[in-house]
Amino acid sequence: MRFHDLRHAHASWLLSGGADLQVVKERLGHGSLRTTEKYLHTLPDADETALDALAKVRGRRSAG
Repeated sequence: MRFHDLRHAHASWLLSGGADLQVVKERLGHGSLRTTEKYLHTLPDADETALDALAKVRGRRSAG
């Protein structure tokens, strides 16, 4: 196992748990979101997760 493998696992687990891409970018020390976006390929339901997050935010606005 390489150090890179541990970083990749860490980023993937954060993203699959719903962490914000910007937060993961900062944790990994990436200079660009494009670099961090490469970790999204490990998330087969990333689009669905994003839609769920959007629905939650929209629900908060209408309730407030």
